[in-house]
Amino acid sequence: MKYLAVLFWSIVLLQMINFVLNSLNGGGALNFVTPIIGAVVITIIVVLFDFVIKPNNNDTKEQH
Repeated sequence: MKYLAVLFWSIVLLQMINFVLNSLNGGGALNFVTPIIGAVVITIIVVLFDFVIKPNNNDTKEQH
């Protein structure tokens, strides 16, 4: 569920960034696909980062 929240907020924030940068560039056609692809990539990076920093169960049992 936390990864769905990451995906949701990354889509929302990247769409906002896309809108602002498109408006600063003079308008034109708004690209919806590129921010969604970027949001999926960011979500995958967050998932991988979470798996890397999560301690193993064997390591925590040995410390106690």
